Amino acid sequence: MKHHVRSLVIAILLCSCPFLQGTAQERLFSVVAKGNLTTAARLFLNPNAPDALTRAQSVSFTDFLGYGLEVMYHIPGTTLSLGLSADYITSRDTRTITATAQRVVPVEDGYRVVPVEITGYFRIPITDGPFGVFMGGGLGVYFGEREYRVATATAASTGSRPGFGIHVLGGVQYAFTEWFALSAEMKFRDAQFEATNAFAVPNVRHGDILVTLPQKPFDSSIHTDGMVLQIGAVYSF
Repeated sequence: MKHHVRSLVIAILLCSCPFLQGTAQERLFSVVAKGNLTTAARLFLNPNAPDALTRAQSVSFTDFLGYGLEVMYHIPGTTLSLGLSADYITSRDTRTITATAQRVVPVEDGYRVVPVEITGYFRIPITDGPFGVFMGGGLGVYFGEREYRVATATAASTGSRPGFGIHVLGGVQYAFTEWFALSAEMKFRDAQFEATNAFAVPNVRHGDILVTLPQKPFDSSIHTDGMVLQIGAVYSF
């Protein structure tokens, strides 16, 4: 009787606990939900200007947040994985421009970018157990648009050209169970793209000032080239 009870308890545990079910099989896929912090970016105001000094004029952004999702495939019997990820990153800054000798006008400038990247990962075999160290690199395409407003007038996005680039990263991961882990990584990339904006009105009023707005579409180039710090929750199946 004791033998049958023990067998029944073991069977119930095996049927009800995914962790125990997965001990004999390798989990090939993971989904990673990430939050990230990018340390720096630059928005070049005149990327197509003929002289170098005008082309170098830029607005800087620092320490802005984003989030993303990645699907990973773990190659059976190896320490290699392949991931496909997409992030959403946005940053804004408020500054002023001179309207008259004594008056300034507020400007809101910023952008949003969606990096889509393919990454190869290699788990460094320096430790066994729940703690792991990995490194990787890959290719990315970066879609985005600029958000620009002078006083209450918004320069709508009229076009954008995605950019392409490479990235490298390194990180650590700690597995609490076979299906859940937390990861932290440091990534270096230059997520750049070009954008075109245009005002729909010739001028805008700010208090008692009438500000003249450019009527031709204007280009800009955005480079999210700072270090990216990411924390992720990993679900494997």
